[in-house]
Amino acid sequence: MAGVKIAERLDLYATLGLNRSSRDLDVKRAYKKLALSNHPDKNKGTETEFLYIGFAYHVLSQPKLRAIYDANEVEFSTQRKSLVEDFNSEKAQQIFDTFFGTANPFAALSDGVDGLFDAEEQARQPKPAPEISLPLVCTLEDLYNGVKKSVAVNKQKLGSDGEVVSYTKNYIIQVESQWISGTKLRYVKEPEDVSGDVIFTVQVEKHKTFTVSGFDLKMTYPIPLYNALTGVVIPLEMPDGRTVHVSVEELIDCGMIKTLKGEGMLNKATNMRGDVIISFDIKFPRKLNTFQKDLIDMALRLPIELTDETHIQRRLITSGLKLPSNLAQTEREKIEAVNALISKRDEPPAPE
Repeated sequence: MAGVKIAERLDLYATLGLNRSSRDLDVKRAYKKLALSNHPDKNKGTETEFLYIGFAYHVLSQPKLRAIYDANEVEFSTQRKSLVEDFNSEKAQQIFDTFFGTANPFAALSDGVDGLFDAEEQARQPKPAPEISLPLVCTLEDLYNGVKKSVAVNKQKLGSDGEVVSYTKNYIIQVESQWISGTKLRYVKEPEDVSGDVIFTVQVEKHKTFTVSGFDLKMTYPIPLYNALTGVVIPLEMPDGRTVHVSVEELIDCGMIKTLKGEGMLNKATNMRGDVIISFDIKFPRKLNTFQKDLIDMALRLPIELTDETHIQRRLITSGLKLPSNLAQTEREKIEAVNALISKRDEPPAPE
């Protein structure tokens, strides 16, 4: 490239495809692209173009020279002679080597000249920024009701002057009912963003009543033995704020479950909700006194005739069970004596 000369009226901005309002960063980017594609050792590259590109970058990348060139090209032309005499092919190659960080770019390259430019271009690409990992805490109520969450994340991007500036981005996240703890949500970074992708990891808080199984809600309801035998109405607080009263009239054993249809999590694929499944934890009494045992024995071994509501003994037992607890002992004894007389009266006579 030793015989190539700089043209007298070379338009430096046009050489790099720029204009006078271009920033310093634009000058660097233009040189990077053009120097790679017009290097004389690359296909279609020429010595002349490479020299012109190097000279234009040499002037426009130096604030003082660029200011003189911008102010008065005629005045600049008086300095052009000394600049041109000092600038040659070796100078252009030196700028290239300095810019791309190697004094002998071809020496260790096994893929040839084209491979150099691909490798150098790849090496100049910014390294991927590390991902921003954040927790996304959700309650069962959030999942059940499909709420939207707003999360502010501190990020960085390139400003108009090429400088890195900090900013805050708000992510509006639609909560889905099928999420479980560990579900990951990736939000790809914007082109101008120098921060990495944002990854939210869902953390579902433990609920006081329910656990989630697919789209069903499961719960265990503690119940005393007497309710297991006589029935119960369960006031169930749902995740949307409603209270649903579940009536259980049948006898409850340890393996029984009660299903409340259509009150579980929403399945968007079918637009239907799962179920609420209730199992029971029956609480047995730790001890019983003699009277309690007698009552239980009598109730569970009740003769068939006493199941008739018209039977006198049944009526007496019922009235006795309904005696107020604060009844005076003397009054209770009088009532029991009357009941005993009535029972004796109604007994069939002994055979003669």
